[in-house]
Amino acid sequence: MAAMCGADGAEPSARRDTYDPMVDLTDDPFTPEHLDNPYPLYARLRARPEDFVEIPNRGVAVAARHEVARAVLRDHEIYQSGLGVQWVPVEQAGTRATFIENDPPAHTRVRRAVQRWCTPRAVSELSAVVDAVVDELVERFVADGGGDVMSRLARPVPLRVMSEWLGISLPDEATTWADASFRLGAPDPPPGTDEQFAGLLSWAFGEGLASIRPGGFAEAILRGGDQGGLQGDEPFIALASIIIAGLDTTVHLIGNGISALATNRDQFESLLDDPAGLAPRTVEEVLRFDAPVRFFLRRTDDNRSIVVLYGSANRDEHVFDDPDRFLIGRDASAHLAFGSGIHLCLGAPLARLEGASVFRILAERVTSIETQGDTRTDSTAIRGFATLPARISARRRLPGD
Repeated sequence: MAAMCGADGAEPSARRDTYDPMVDLTDDPFTPEHLDNPYPLYARLRARPEDFVEIPNRGVAVAARHEVARAVLRDHEIYQSGLGVQWVPVEQAGTRATFIENDPPAHTRVRRAVQRWCTPRAVSELSAVVDAVVDELVERFVADGGGDVMSRLARPVPLRVMSEWLGISLPDEATTWADASFRLGAPDPPPGTDEQFAGLLSWAFGEGLASIRPGGFAEAILRGGDQGGLQGDEPFIALASIIIAGLDTTVHLIGNGISALATNRDQFESLLDDPAGLAPRTVEEVLRFDAPVRFFLRRTDDNRSIVVLYGSANRDEHVFDDPDRFLIGRDASAHLAFGSGIHLCLGAPLARLEGASVFRILAERVTSIETQGDTRTDSTAIRGFATLPARISARRRLPGD
């Protein structure tokens, strides 16, 4: 078995037992040549002896190993979020009061204001809603013999579920706004990204506010959450943050998962044999194997920027046996795709519920999935697909099914 990382609070080790002196420190994980398949570079970065590998042309250092990444994420006093977790100059950072860009005590107050709507128990009450949404979309997908996974399943599932959960009518364009938000917080956003994100603000102050349903989570947020814990402009920023984080990451959890299942036929056959039992494990292995979020930053008092590479940490051979293989039966619970420590993703229970529903219901309805001609997103922030054409073979439905 691979060795697990040390106890909470343990210092990262200063040196690995392997070291690749051929790694080129001018290699940049965020350039186009590494976006489609960053994992060979990640492996070389993990093999470096230093805990933080400097990327000179970016002015940042990366945490590539699991033990180092986890230690950074869990030590919020040294590696701070309140100075900004996105790819903007330090002097511009820390101006957004979101859940992930706050440190205690503000973070504790803001998170507590919405926590009760996000617990696994609270989210489990949405199970029937999630299954109904997924069932309808998968039924159409199967009836058509497949189609583009991203436009037919991956985007509409979280869009419709989030609308129900929040009690607000989210338009189809919301997934574009979420993608633009992540791009703006990453290196080299393409031209027009600002304008795309501006669509969220225009909608929010118009149709968005008008569509909020009484008694829903969105209304509770805008009223300040539990005990009025959200103050000033925090209710609006909190709602926008939940929409953005809850859409784009789940979109690519679903897309990356279906791609991995199609590529690894033996694993899909295992899921076909036990959809209900293996769907939750499939979610965890997808998050480990191909994490949707590439990175977030932490900053220190001396203005050093540390980039936590989630995808690299999740392929660490010192934590996961045979890490480059997709194995839905493994225990992947040590992955860092949802972060760790006080900033553990608030929406993780909902994302897990949605992903498990998609993988389970799809496995109950089809016998094979073939993907071809996919197009990867060029986002430096998110790892996933722009398009993912798939052809499926439907499972024969018996009377009464």
